[in-house]
Amino acid sequence: MSLVRPRTSALLAMAAAVWILVDVVRVWAPSLITIFGQAATTPPELMGAYALGCVVVAVVVVGLTARRAAGVTLVAALAVAVVARAGLQLGDGGRAQLVLASVGLVASLVWLALAVARYGDVAVVGTVTGLAISVTTHAALGTWGAVWRGDAWGWALLVVQVALACLGTYGARNREPSPAAGRRFAWLLMPGVLLAGIVVADAGRASAVAGTVGLAVLAAAGVLAVALAGTRPSPAATWVAAAALVASVALVLLVTVQRDGVPATSPPWVVVAYAVGLPALATLWAASSQGTPASPSAVGWGALVWVVLLFIYYAGYDLGYRADLVVVATAAAVGVAAATTSASRAPDARDRRPRTPVLVLAAVASVLAAALGPAVTVRPLDGGGPTDGAPGAARVTAYNLRMGYGMDGTFRPDRVAEVLKEADVALLSEVDRGWYLNGGQDQLAILARLLDRDSVFAPAADPVWGDAVLSRFPIDEAVGTPLPSYGAVTGAQALSVRLDVSGVPTWFVSTHLQPHDGDEGVREQTGDLADALRDRLDDGFSLVLGGDLNTQPGSAAYEMLLDVGLVDGLGGAGPTSPADRPTARIDHLLVTGDLTATDPAVGTSQASDHLPVLVTVSPSDTTGTPGVR
Repeated sequence: MSLVRPRTSALLAMAAAVWILVDVVRVWAPSLITIFGQAATTPPELMGAYALGCVVVAVVVVGLTARRAAGVTLVAALAVAVVARAGLQLGDGGRAQLVLASVGLVASLVWLALAVARYGDVAVVGTVTGLAISVTTHAALGTWGAVWRGDAWGWALLVVQVALACLGTYGARNREPSPAAGRRFAWLLMPGVLLAGIVVADAGRASAVAGTVGLAVLAAAGVLAVALAGTRPSPAATWVAAAALVASVALVLLVTVQRDGVPATSPPWVVVAYAVGLPALATLWAASSQGTPASPSAVGWGALVWVVLLFIYYAGYDLGYRADLVVVATAAAVGVAAATTSASRAPDARDRRPRTPVLVLAAVASVLAAALGPAVTVRPLDGGGPTDGAPGAARVTAYNLRMGYGMDGTFRPDRVAEVLKEADVALLSEVDRGWYLNGGQDQLAILARLLDRDSVFAPAADPVWGDAVLSRFPIDEAVGTPLPSYGAVTGAQALSVRLDVSGVPTWFVSTHLQPHDGDEGVREQTGDLADALRDRLDDGFSLVLGGDLNTQPGSAAYEMLLDVGLVDGLGGAGPTSPADRPTARIDHLLVTGDLTATDPAVGTSQASDHLPVLVTVSPSDTTGTPGVR
């Protein structure tokens, strides 16, 4: 006997399918870069071909089983997806992670495609419910994905997720299949999931824009979206939703301002896009569920569109075209396709929306979880950390984080934080604050909570990817300086942060220079960096420069920085890249001559593909010799 009605069970099964899919993609996508390939060194078309192959397998399985063995395949796909999802949380990265994530993706897509045909009357509501649960729980975890966590919070959510999937599927086992959802919805399902992941349900981006307020707004929007998913919107309402979706995506991706001294940053009021984006998408899906019933294969074809668009978008950062416009165009295409759906079937007379009291309770619970959850689920590390030294002294690290993914391909911000807690000031490169391809985590917010540090972020490639400074000292001023690319496909900048180091004002500059010719190729950009450093030095304060400079000691670019008046704080320290077999020191800490650098070190952590570098800086004795000791 089922614990819930068969129709509700079907809805829960759909929600679980989407929730598991989102978690699997959170591992699968970054695994393509960190395990299958190596970011900028592996051709994006090769990674794209592998990704496309995974989806093609799902399309073939659906095509072969949809007519004769749909029920058995649905259960088998559920079992495989659940095992893969649990295995990912148990695993330690490496090739096994890539294989498990790929198998889990295939199984989740097969399950979703068959469920859209079998549970058509709840397909839209179930899909949106799954997204709402996913985004709320992700927000409550401070955007540190459950699939990457080995603590009680991660395991508790896994148990709930698996139970929801199994109970829902079991409870709906004897339910007569309902008419499939509309063909347009089946086609638009995965492209809509792409828009949700990149923008309108991206908790990482919402956190970067407005902190916990952004997370709370997004959680509330998820509940509103569930309510709208159960409606039959009028043509006028559908066109309004289409316009709202395009506007939301454009606001998030295209609108930037100078904020607190840092240019190219998303303004806080962009949070309005997160209030309306997901409800608009839910309205469009509801409209597209009318019309001709879909075959399961239609979801598969839509998944092919999803994976192609995913790599068209992110390949733009390697190939140099406007990737953000691809997502805006996708939102417009989804809006038009949904708004022009022909309602050839009579509307379902049953009220499929949750009751108002349920919605109100869900909204309150979601907002509270998103607003208060991060402080509870991401606690500061215990022990360790720098100790108070002489006035003006600071332990400094420079670390290229590779978006938080270690050499084993896992996202372990706690390992990164263990390295950074030994420093007073951390100058960070390749900081990710919500890229869908990297799992949609706000890495900087997570590290700031783990370390109980203040932070400043400066965009480079786009508003949520760039460089940052974490500090235990008070932050007095921040200045972001964009650096011309000179043909490099990834943007660069220099983030200067003036800190009160035990009463001594000091500039700390975090940057990541981008080569444009494959052979260091940072000389021109280094010249612009040197000009920015001279502007800071005009203030008369000491200065520390740190970051991945993509040049080695003795190069022409390196000498340009010494000519500014800087000294190599690391002296003869060893190589830093790649982390598992370092051969080149391209990560640096340079200081002005009025500072003494002591205890230089190159770390050993494999939490990134670079090794961290550390040094202690302090004002030089007026009778001593500045430089390295």
